[in-house]
Amino acid sequence: MKWHFGNGRLLAWLAAIVAIAAVATSIWLNPPSEMRARRFDQLRAQGLNQTQNAIQMYYAVHDTLPVDLKALESEHNLHQEVNWRDPETQQPFEYAIMGESSYRLCAIFSRNSDRNDETGGFIYGKHSAGRDCFQENVVHYPKQ
Repeated sequence: MKWHFGNGRLLAWLAAIVAIAAVATSIWLNPPSEMRARRFDQLRAQGLNQTQNAIQMYYAVHDTLPVDLKALESEHNLHQEVNWRDPETQQPFEYAIMGESSYRLCAIFSRNSDRNDETGGFIYGKHSAGRDCFQENVVHYPKQ
């Protein structure tokens, strides 16, 4: 059998092989399941950040912590919709009052965060896989 690679056929075959190798390497290094898990964790961090902000705003108005996260839904002073549910399971984030002005927020993350994760300014960007909790304190603003 004779191979004839004239007229750019050899170059076309090599380009195809390189493209296939690049796609296979990309999938191997960043599998779709890993990318999906990373995206859900980013959304969880954003949701926790929104929830923290909403709790702070609630406290500033009522001078107390909300009894539960559902109490945040009825607040008309919130400028954005608060996403206090897990983006994948739609279960509410875990919320527990720890003291007069302290509380705990927990979420179940798909994976450990790492140095390459973009935190986007979210304090919840660094987390462990599985259930991870964050102890928070509201800021006391003087009444005017």
